[in-house]
Amino acid sequence: MFRSRANEKDKGGDGGMNREVSVPLVKTPDGKEFDPKAVQAQESKRRKRRIMKIAVYFMFGVISIGVFAIWLFHKDTVESLRFGSNFILTVKLRSLEIKNNEGDGVLYGDMGRKLLATPYDHCWDDKYESYEANCLYWRKMARLRVEKNDNSSSVCYTLMWEGLQPSFSVEDCFYLQHYHWYGYLNNMTSPWPISGVSLRNEEYYVEYPKEQTENLAPIWFGEQGVAVFVDSSFPFTVSWNETDKRQFCIMSTLEQRDENVPADLLQYTVCQSSSLKDVYTASQNHRQQVDTDFGFKRTHKSFLLPKPIHALSAKENLPELLLQLQRNESQCSLIELYDDWEEEFGDLSVDPIMVDKVDNLIKTAAAHQCYPILPISTFFSYKSKHFEEGINRTFFVQDHLNLVTKMVQWRGQEGAVLDVSNPHAAEWFLGHIRRLIVQLEVRALKLFHLNVPPDSTYHDSNMTYLDYTRIFYRDLASLNISLVLELATGFIPVPVYTPVRMSFYGEPGSSCLNTSIPYSLVLGMSGYSLLIADADRMALQSTTEEMFIRWLQLAIFFPVLEIPSIPLLKEKKMQKFLREVLTLRDVQLLPYLTQVWEEQPELPIIRPLWWLAPQDPQAAVINDQFLIGDRLLVAPVLCEGSGQRQVYLPQGLWKRHGMKPVRGPQTVEVLTKSFNVIPYFWYQEDGEN
Repeated sequence: MFRSRANEKDKGGDGGMNREVSVPLVKTPDGKEFDPKAVQAQESKRRKRRIMKIAVYFMFGVISIGVFAIWLFHKDTVESLRFGSNFILTVKLRSLEIKNNEGDGVLYGDMGRKLLATPYDHCWDDKYESYEANCLYWRKMARLRVEKNDNSSSVCYTLMWEGLQPSFSVEDCFYLQHYHWYGYLNNMTSPWPISGVSLRNEEYYVEYPKEQTENLAPIWFGEQGVAVFVDSSFPFTVSWNETDKRQFCIMSTLEQRDENVPADLLQYTVCQSSSLKDVYTASQNHRQQVDTDFGFKRTHKSFLLPKPIHALSAKENLPELLLQLQRNESQCSLIELYDDWEEEFGDLSVDPIMVDKVDNLIKTAAAHQCYPILPISTFFSYKSKHFEEGINRTFFVQDHLNLVTKMVQWRGQEGAVLDVSNPHAAEWFLGHIRRLIVQLEVRALKLFHLNVPPDSTYHDSNMTYLDYTRIFYRDLASLNISLVLELATGFIPVPVYTPVRMSFYGEPGSSCLNTSIPYSLVLGMSGYSLLIADADRMALQSTTEEMFIRWLQLAIFFPVLEIPSIPLLKEKKMQKFLREVLTLRDVQLLPYLTQVWEEQPELPIIRPLWWLAPQDPQAAVINDQFLIGDRLLVAPVLCEGSGQRQVYLPQGLWKRHGMKPVRGPQTVEVLTKSFNVIPYFWYQEDGEN
């Protein structure tokens, strides 16, 4: 079947090693012959071509994947605004998700709900000729910037909306989900916790001619470890749970007047941490870093008063207080002078008719180490001594028509308001206050709240009416003197004495102080530690003997105690009761309050029950009890005619004076018919006596 040939050529005695050998041909069944070696060579070429083709395909695939990855990375930076793994803003949907360190979503939001579907991109930074990674730009509509401030245990994000056209308004809505939330909405809703509330477009900052009548601190806490707070001066409204989606919405109310100039519309911050306690600390730290313009530095130890403040509600009470001091029947650290100590608001001098009596009071009180609190405002009645000077020197805020005269009505008078953005006006005013401090030996200033009209114009064109209170506080803090607020507005980064409204509300068969503790808890978590149980309201209400006793049983636990000037205190029985509770405060409470303040000045003194029991669902909803520090639980009697009350004790061992320790969590009943019974419990470690 096959034939072989061999051609041999000898090459000069090489032993036959250099020879050509013919490869035998192979015949196929059909009689054709082929060379196997040639076939093998052709197959090798085809194999190499296949390998080259596969290599080219593979290289093309790698290049394609790289190009896709680059595109995907670029696309992701445009589609999402990311800060680590905790903050994700999906741009096309404008949805926000904030996660905890375990990767669980804890807050969801719909951002810029009124933003049209316009093209978007990163903002271009002309200064650095590059795109800003933390800024998104919706063409001809709006910009959103995000700043991050975090540490090892928590993170805060500040969101800043800027409008690029007058028709754009901001509205961001966050889903409340199933969590408990805490914070002030209005005086008709309980802030601790917020429940059963449907609130649509509630004006948080009350505008003129309405008056702010409550302490307003725009911060809301979620039990999942979230805080949302507005730390800017841009006007806004809030709505709460207005639909079945259970949303909390923040909306800007600032109008953009110049269509050619972008307007900063809304700025607020969201903090997230592992617990409510930690997110409180994160929000406090964030605001302290923002509030760098407050240069007020003073040791915190000097602020906790060893004796009460004595409040003069009217000039008619002055002779009685003077007699009490002379007879050693009263004690005080500070005396709050009556509001109308001037003949006209803006005189900045004592009413001539009362000069001698006020001087006598100040000298007598100083002998007992008691010094005045001077109530002041930046309101100048048009009848006051300094009104004309302020007009001539353009020291007053003007309205939209650039008029000053009689532009503001306050406490039944007409006049003008100091332009605190004008440095010359501020220094002029502070000069008068310095003179009064020296003349009257003043140790503290009580700052009256003014609602400045929203359409006011200022020396500083960038100022809004919501900056007013903050700048007023800042200027007075520079005097290195204690401050007492009439009403808290926003956040103040210095220690200030802050009264909490103590009003009785009618309940079936009695009157109750049922809003006092919730408001106190909100203010404490808002950064106001030196709370006072407000005594002014006691003088205004028809206070019965039992109501005053119940108020006093609550007030002695507050960091600062204020005693009102009311007719009831002229009675021997009430004077005896007052001495007893003051002894209790001096012996048991004040040493502990001082310890808490000195050791933990950055934390609230009055704390909610969940501070000790963050996982306890019952502690999360208690709003008629509170903690002082971590060791004292107070459950005051808040209503008239109450003979008993239920007290919830969280986990741990709790001891009441004269009784055996009780281990929580459990609810105990305390008989309170006797006015000598004040329900409070001390936390004890196991084995402690």
